[in-house]
Amino acid sequence: MDLLQLSLVLGQTMGIVDTQKIQVKDNPSQEINRVVNQSQISTFRGKLVYEEIPPVMSVRAYLGEEFFLITDTSNHTKLVLRPSEQVSHNTLQSLHNQQVEITAKYVLGTRPKVTEAACPLDADGECLPQGEGYQVLSIVLLKPHTK
Repeated sequence: MDLLQLSLVLGQTMGIVDTQKIQVKDNPSQEINRVVNQSQISTFRGKLVYEEIPPVMSVRAYLGEEFFLITDTSNHTKLVLRPSEQVSHNTLQSLHNQQVEITAKYVLGTRPKVTEAACPLDADGECLPQGEGYQVLSIVLLKPHTK
């Protein structure tokens, strides 16, 4: 992340910068995700975490966020990961709690119409976007460091 992106992230987190009319202020990982160049393929390293979505209607279930990459354990920075044709849901699930390196492309979420779906609403009365995150194009298990 370069200095400009870091400044934008910090500005958004503090509520100073609102580059894309971000409504979800309580989830810094979503704000970080929005700043990264959306057409660029990026590589990240970290711990892959799978959090099963409970079978109840909730914002979390609606967003479908179950895979995360913890890139910085000191401040719990985590990226939302999405399966792809190249890397399946089962593959991501099998790497729970493992150190990995991923290549991914950031994708924006889509907003269903309020009249067509039961959804949590943003401040403008529109459905929250769903499906936002990093679509994993490749994943490699990293070997643990030996002493």
